[in-house]
Amino acid sequence: MSEHEVRGAWFVAAREAVAEHFGSDGLEVLLAGLPAAHRAVVKDATAMDWQSEDALQSCLHSLRLQLAGGQRGRFGELLEQCTERGMGLVFSALVKLSPPRFVLSRVPDMWKAIRRGPGFVTVEHEEGSSVLRYQAFPYFADPIYQELTEHSVRALVRLCTSVDPSVTVERVTDDALDLRVDYRSR
Repeated sequence: MSEHEVRGAWFVAAREAVAEHFGSDGLEVLLAGLPAAHRAVVKDATAMDWQSEDALQSCLHSLRLQLAGGQRGRFGELLEQCTERGMGLVFSALVKLSPPRFVLSRVPDMWKAIRRGPGFVTVEHEEGSSVLRYQAFPYFADPIYQELTEHSVRALVRLCTSVDPSVTVERVTDDALDLRVDYRSR
């Protein structure tokens, strides 16, 4: 068992998003961009499996380079779609009925439901905004995880409000990321 693991639901959501955007050939392109050790994980993971965080990291890089052509905006759209798909119908219905402050206060619980390992999240609320502090997670040394987190949070807040939130990085280190999420109407 790896020290850091992620639920297979992420891979299921990624496969669905790739199929929608790129058709049946998209999965083959994604898999071809992976190290051999991670191909079966990405191809065969089920929603409840626990998989190595390294496999997710490889999947993210292949999504960005092979399918999004290295384009930040296109990659962000894929990440947001994966987040929305990964929530499932029941959870996304609950998110749509809740205010952003409440939904963001649940992020630490969501983190524990989809990840195993020493990393954790805390949340601080202000009027119309919240700060999420991700800590003890060494994958933030890879900038692709900053993008993943920004877009996942943006998709989450967009589901519960009509506002496209402003997500700003306040601090990033090799094992921590602080995001300010502003969900006030503009």
